[in-house]
Amino acid sequence: MEKYVFKNQNLVAEEKATISIRERGFLFGDGIFETCKIINGEIFDFHLHEARIHRALKLLKFSAEISDLEKKSYQLIKKNSAENGILRISISRGIGSAGYLPTNESAALVIIETFPARELPKKIRLGIAKTHTPGISFKPMSAMSYVLAKIEAKEQESFDAAMLSDKNFIAETSSANIFWVKNGQIYTPHESCGIVLGCVRERLLEIPELKIKKVKAKISALKNADEIFLTNSSYLVILVDEFLGRKLSKNLSKKIKYFFKA
Repeated sequence: MEKYVFKNQNLVAEEKATISIRERGFLFGDGIFETCKIINGEIFDFHLHEARIHRALKLLKFSAEISDLEKKSYQLIKKNSAENGILRISISRGIGSAGYLPTNESAALVIIETFPARELPKKIRLGIAKTHTPGISFKPMSAMSYVLAKIEAKEQESFDAAMLSDKNFIAETSSANIFWVKNGQIYTPHESCGIVLGCVRERLLEIPELKIKKVKAKISALKNADEIFLTNSSYLVILVDEFLGRKLSKNLSKKIKYFFKA
């Protein structure tokens, strides 16, 4: 079955969706991306992802034609028969550079794609990365810090690795927000620790009965945690089995996962 993508306003076959070598997203990682989960043909919390896109574009000081982003996303899901999987939206500033300085010779490039869902490994191991988080609240195309952290996780035979801020506070992992449980209390890093403001994280923080505390904590908090779980838009909730080889409980974490039916 032929796969399609949206390239700006055009629905084209994936193999024909080429970009210019002068595109700033390619040259400098000058852009953003957003990953959304597709469940039974519906995009999970699309409004939260769309809001984060608008915030990111404002911070990066460029605009893109995304007024019909949701409509095109659903059109693509239907065209690709992607009932369950991942929707990725990538936005590059466009073509035009005087060195690093944008000269805006062309409009921003918007690419929408779908991918099949990936299964998690049977056992989730979490390590620690030496690479620090870049301290950006959205998902930048220039994701080298996360790439390096993911490589470190693989070298440690782990699914992912915890990343610290520039002040050595627990921040996030290479691909997720992080939560931990101690004596029945749920904790997560404060926004000032330089984290991506994840959409699933936002949803959890809105549940008053969970009473999640946002903190600045050192790595010892994870080493002494009873439970650890991760959240991102690809898997929603990921229960961690082991941290640095130490087995963890999953009592409260399972209830969080059930809340999302993930």
